[in-house]
Amino acid sequence: MAEFVVISGSGPPAAREAMETLKAGKNVVLLGGGVSLAEEVELKQAAAESELLLLGPGCSTAIIKGTSYGFANAVRQGPVGIVGTLGTGIQEVSCLIDEVGVSHTLEVGARDLSQKVNGIGTLLALKFLEADKSTEVIVLVGGAPATSVARKVLDAVGTIKKSAVVCFLGEDTKLISNAGATPASTFEDAAAKAIALVREEKPKVASFTSPPCEVKALVEQEHSKFGYGQKYLRGLFSGNGLCTEAMMILQKLVGDVYSNVPLKPRLRLPDPRSSKRHACVDFEMEALAHGGQHPVVDFEPRYQRILKEAQDWEVAVLLLDIVLGQGAHPDPAGKLAKAVAEAKQTVNREGGYLSVVASVVGTTRDPQDLKAQRRKLEKANVVVMPSNAQAARMAALIATKGRAWKKVGGGSRRKCS
Repeated sequence: MAEFVVISGSGPPAAREAMETLKAGKNVVLLGGGVSLAEEVELKQAAAESELLLLGPGCSTAIIKGTSYGFANAVRQGPVGIVGTLGTGIQEVSCLIDEVGVSHTLEVGARDLSQKVNGIGTLLALKFLEADKSTEVIVLVGGAPATSVARKVLDAVGTIKKSAVVCFLGEDTKLISNAGATPASTFEDAAAKAIALVREEKPKVASFTSPPCEVKALVEQEHSKFGYGQKYLRGLFSGNGLCTEAMMILQKLVGDVYSNVPLKPRLRLPDPRSSKRHACVDFEMEALAHGGQHPVVDFEPRYQRILKEAQDWEVAVLLLDIVLGQGAHPDPAGKLAKAVAEAKQTVNREGGYLSVVASVVGTTRDPQDLKAQRRKLEKANVVVMPSNAQAARMAALIATKGRAWKKVGGGSRRKCS
């Protein structure tokens, strides 16, 4: 295997350094951003010609043979290889399959599945995993590509003699099935199906881990405290992957969701610094960055936004993600718990109630410790769910006062006493 070289710089200098590295016959992990689309295409074409791997630009997470780059979680080594364009989505899947372990996690850059880049990085990563003896099952995660790009990538998946799970958020599952791969609708679904393939079992498919009656009781406990007029849900996310997944789920349960990374152009927030109606905000976007730091490191922008959302009387539920691991904030739950406590007090003084739902991406071996982080949130009266998908469903049920239950498919409420 060729040597891997990490480039942490950004912009044209980083692109030039990456090209020189590829010409030297070495794989590249390009952590920095600021690389133009034209430069990215040129780099990936050069990598393809030399049969090398190029991760990035803007590769936020990667694990290669046990060595971590960027933001990565302490997951067990195992037979599942993950490739994708959504960093937080890759981390979510890697943590949810920790019980069987991962061989490699490869982020190829957010634009790789666009028509102009044409999936070049994804195809290179798939070849890498196909040749890797430690990889038995491949998981591919990303947003829905253009149809031509999807077909090209899925055709490549179909030629690989290894089981594959594909989670293209919002993509037609028939296209994936026809390619011989297993379709997944969420990151949690992808993880469950990958585990099942490793163990040669049927996947466990459920809207919630907890029994329906427990979910119903918790939902009623939360929404029964709302004041008159509280009805909107606001999601505040540290990355595009989990933000997009949440919106895909929420649009079916609460209707239109506004965002700075909207699912439809008409739902773009006029100002990402101000929410409207149901909204989800990706704090990884440059306009919301604080001093150029990533939101899994610097929580000040989200801290202040939590306080701002609490001042909007119509807000009923806040939906949050917390990402642990190498390079992340040393105590993210502790930081957000303070903001949540202050926000809840603000709403309480006005006679209302603010419900806060969160999920934590991480493992017990991460430096922040998954269990310890969950306890801090629970102590702050945050409803903590096992996955981002479950957190989105729970937030929707609370915001709609249970009316979305039939759409969630969480079981019959009549069975509950």
